[in-house]
Amino acid sequence: MFKRLQREDHDEITFRVLLAFLLVFVVLRAYLFFEYSDAVPSLSIMVRGIHVHHFAIGITVLAIAGYAALVAPYFRRKIAWLYGAGLSLAFDEFGMWLRLNDDYWTRTSITVVVLISGLLINIVYFKRLWTKIWHTTRFVNPTYPFYKMFKARISTARGKAIAKLVERFNNSSTL
Repeated sequence: MFKRLQREDHDEITFRVLLAFLLVFVVLRAYLFFEYSDAVPSLSIMVRGIHVHHFAIGITVLAIAGYAALVAPYFRRKIAWLYGAGLSLAFDEFGMWLRLNDDYWTRTSITVVVLISGLLINIVYFKRLWTKIWHTTRFVNPTYPFYKMFKARISTARGKAIAKLVERFNNSSTL
């Protein structure tokens, strides 16, 4: 399905994050619905009488995926699945860690999951549209002057750094 719609590598990785995010979210919500109705056994993790919520597991998975992406970027397609799963585990209980209460079925979590899904869908399928909008509205876009200023400063800093390196190299080679 993805190959017919997009062909860029970066978009494929984001697509994998989106797919893992949605799959884990749907499976998790379905399982917890059946768990609360006592239809399936509980998989809750208890450590010394304290319930470890799956957002803590999600944050751990996100940390592992982030580290793996730094040290092994050649596995980024596989890491994308891990990142999407961790993102889903963490943000499924967003309402709980935002309000610091034990109300799992709050609407806040679903709203955030819909927002994250919408953002990922926009990145995967509508990136060209947003790029066109950015370029056509840059003259009326209030953030465009800041973007240009930031880009100019980066370019100037890069030029100065290269000039210093060349100067050091020339000075060290004459000694």
